[in-house]
Amino acid sequence: MGVQQGDNGQSMVLGGMDENGNEVFNLLSELCLEASKNLLMIDPKINLRVSKNTLLRVYELGSELTKAGLGFSQYSNDDVVIEGLVKQGYALEDARDYVVAACWEFIIPKVGADVANIGALSFPKVIDVCLHRYLTESETFDDFLEKVKEEINTECDRICGNIQDLWFVPSPFMNLMMASGIYEGGKYNNFGIHGTGIATAADSLAVIRKYIYDEKRFTKEKLIEAADSDFSRHSELLPILRYEAPKLGNNEDPPDSMTVMLLHTFAESLKGRVNCRGGVYRAGTGSAMYYLWHANEIGASPDGRRKGEPFGTNFSPSLFARINGPLSVISSFTKPDFREAINGGPLTMEFSASIEPIRIGR
Repeated sequence: MGVQQGDNGQSMVLGGMDENGNEVFNLLSELCLEASKNLLMIDPKINLRVSKNTLLRVYELGSELTKAGLGFSQYSNDDVVIEGLVKQGYALEDARDYVVAACWEFIIPKVGADVANIGALSFPKVIDVCLHRYLTESETFDDFLEKVKEEINTECDRICGNIQDLWFVPSPFMNLMMASGIYEGGKYNNFGIHGTGIATAADSLAVIRKYIYDEKRFTKEKLIEAADSDFSRHSELLPILRYEAPKLGNNEDPPDSMTVMLLHTFAESLKGRVNCRGGVYRAGTGSAMYYLWHANEIGASPDGRRKGEPFGTNFSPSLFARINGPLSVISSFTKPDFREAINGGPLTMEFSASIEPIRIGR
């Protein structure tokens, strides 16, 4: 189902700052972390707001919850999130008061009537469309990239065009949580669009650049035939694409630079659009359940993903990628400017229970 057993989607946000920018992590915050660790309850899900001023002790406490197998703490970087929200039109004092809307999307208490997961862009579908329509006619890789950018904008046109006449059902209970009635809308009425399968898309572009245009190791037609047949034809390509080709998460180009380009293009394609409630559209890197649904809409991918295999969840490497380690993953996935894609979306990493925490001397 995409959730842990017993997970009701209840979140608790700890840390952060007040409207004047003062740090607010305190003894009660620490007690909440201790209680969560001792009770081993996966609800509420703990979200820690952190910044360059956060003490090492806070990270250590959060890591103990991860070690316990709870699936959190989840961390939000105030230094990026607040600036990104302000760029989207949020007042500074409101941006400083942000919380997460059940999962990871950012919302402002009392004044935010944002719908943070109203739709999703499938990056691999964009690549799949361009692979079949434009690859054979693209003389250079840059020519092909231009078609990818155009297709992202076309998909954003389609997604936003399908979201019309959206209104909230009046709710007395929800009204109690808002400065104004939920039906009338809030101070902020923005829509969030997820971006799914970015690793699959970036790795696929890396394959096309490396093996088709740079090394000319095989032809465009051969790659298309292999993917269309789920690698039953030209099966010798599968181990090359799946395990030899560069992968996002290893701190290397071209996958990392392709990720930066894809996310920037997505954010730029949504910029300036006004939704049916007068708000803006926010690009994000989350996936919700779309990483399964979108994967079933296309066949095999140029990166070696087989037909029916899901994309990596949220913002994470492909499921079959051979990764050098967590530091290389973090290095790859922190290169984009997330102030542009401020709808939120976690960098998801899973660790074996055998890993022991490292104590860093103070």
